[in-house]
Amino acid sequence: MKEKTWVSGSLSPYQLHDITHRPDWENLIVWDAYLNNMTSGFMVITGLAWMAGPGYFTALLPWAITVALAIVVVDLILLIFDLGDPFRFTNAMRVMRFTSPLSVGVWGLASYATCVGFAVGLYWLSYISAHTTDFLNPYIDILDMLTRMFVILAFLGALVVICYKGVAFSCTSQPGVKNARWLTSFMVADAMLMGLGVYSIMAAILQAPEAIAYLMLPTLILIIARCIAFYLLSLDLNPRAKLTNSKMENFWVKFSVYILGGVIAFGCCFIGPFGVTVAGVIALVVGLIERYWIISTTKKI
Repeated sequence: MKEKTWVSGSLSPYQLHDITHRPDWENLIVWDAYLNNMTSGFMVITGLAWMAGPGYFTALLPWAITVALAIVVVDLILLIFDLGDPFRFTNAMRVMRFTSPLSVGVWGLASYATCVGFAVGLYWLSYISAHTTDFLNPYIDILDMLTRMFVILAFLGALVVICYKGVAFSCTSQPGVKNARWLTSFMVADAMLMGLGVYSIMAAILQAPEAIAYLMLPTLILIIARCIAFYLLSLDLNPRAKLTNSKMENFWVKFSVYILGGVIAFGCCFIGPFGVTVAGVIALVVGLIERYWIISTTKKI
């Protein structure tokens, strides 16, 4: 008679500890997730402002897509190293498999990066041609049309990236995070808020206060949405966070989200364009703190 390895109804040896191996991420996965959410949220905000906002957002579009491209390039570099074996990234591009989180994540992010890259290249090509040479002048309208097309495609790609849990966090198979039901909802709200933060900072640098003022109401709404989403996410993560972090660490992250990123940032928005920009800076700082806390829950106990 074959001997049973464990008693029916009792926990197996594999269920008594975390069986998922935690990779040697350190800070890499935090910055990968942070920049991924930042660039996708920023591109979504850029697309919405350009398509549905006043005309002055059109003047900011070239700078916005250029910033989005710069961020996603850095994120792609981090993602390749985050996979542990850079060749896995190339291999994942060979076949599109909708059942594979790695495949969907790599294809989604790469497609978004490609489209925004084409949009940036075509715009600046037409801009330089219009100001330096007559060689491409007959084709300026075609270049402008292609630029708009790729901006729309990049916007759609950013929607996929921002909503797909596996793209933004490659740690979702890890203990404490894999069962976080509100992770995607939190990432969408937080990424959009960080996108607004980047946009308001860019508009401040380009001296476009009217654009910043227009972002006040969306910023207020997303601050509330982010706080609610983080609260729901923390209900899933708190049991694990109590084991992996100290009480002070858990206290400070919640202070950062609810007081600094919530009450203080909310109040700053009523000061005017400068206050909205300050709220954007706070959103970016708090976003990094949040991701350090979330990744910390995957540590071995």
